[in-house]
Amino acid sequence: MQFSSIRFNGGRPLLKEITAERLNAILTEIRRLRPLPGRGITTRATGEGIAIDLAATTGGGTTSVSTHPFQISSVQDPENENSYIIRVLPGTLNGLLPTNTFADGALTEFSVGEDEVAYVKLVGATDGTSQFVSCEIVVDNEPAAPQIPTAFSLPTDPEFLLGVVYNAAAYNTISDSLTVIGQIQFTTDREEAPQPGELPYVSWYVWAAP
Repeated sequence: MQFSSIRFNGGRPLLKEITAERLNAILTEIRRLRPLPGRGITTRATGEGIAIDLAATTGGGTTSVSTHPFQISSVQDPENENSYIIRVLPGTLNGLLPTNTFADGALTEFSVGEDEVAYVKLVGATDGTSQFVSCEIVVDNEPAAPQIPTAFSLPTDPEFLLGVVYNAAAYNTISDSLTVIGQIQFTTDREEAPQPGELPYVSWYVWAAP
């Protein structure tokens, strides 16, 4: 509600200057605009008005930072101004935690040089047929190697790109744990006639998200 400018004349009763209906409307608007307490917020009356107190936040910031599996961070090495330290939060590949996620009770630290483009990868090890047996995080200057399709089986050491780091900037390419299954990439004709019970073509497989 908006009110036009009101000027009062001294020596005259208030009700001579403003109607009761107008006064009640003003009081209603004042109550509506009154600050109310809430979570982390308290109000108190002072001689100059209503004071609003905000509870202090912890962690040195006013907003919380969400995290996700395989989230990458990069900070300058406090002991070497020409390198950066990369850390990767825990995540899983088909339910397996990378074997080098932790070291000495903390997240494993990977060191890269200043102004170097670093690729953060997840390298798996499979039984060649249907499942992973282990995986590890690898950080180097080489992109993730493309999978080579395998006939009637699955690649044994696939690589998956988790993100790219340049100095203190980290860019994730995924934001969740990985789940992959064997999928047919393409098929080819058999060089020889198929035997009874064999398919008339050759299937070539890779690991991919379902």
